[in-house]
Amino acid sequence: MMSGPRKRAPKNVAVIDPDHCFGALACSICQAACPIENCIIEEPDRDGRLVCAVRVDACIGCGLCVALGNETAPQPRDFGCPADYDAIDMMTYDDVVKSLEMVSEADVEANVSEVVGP
Repeated sequence: MMSGPRKRAPKNVAVIDPDHCFGALACSICQAACPIENCIIEEPDRDGRLVCAVRVDACIGCGLCVALGNETAPQPRDFGCPADYDAIDMMTYDDVVKSLEMVSEADVEANVSEVVGP
């Protein structure tokens, strides 16, 4: 298991759809498949259910967590998110970072609106 910082940003990273994740306590196959320590973590979804989430700052883009048969998987393998859940896709690193920045900006604007008012 790798625990040091990655040397450069990967081309692609794994992204987990919390609506399709079976739940961190019930499954966690993606965590077992991942070679990076603490890359896939548990966090509550909008309903408070613990689901798996990928830390974009830690993911190396290996795709070992992606479901068997998923077209975004970079290579064939014997292990990964169960195909009947198929909760994980590989997405370009740049697109994921842009999405996270947009969400972060929206959160800041919403918090400012709450404090300042309309």
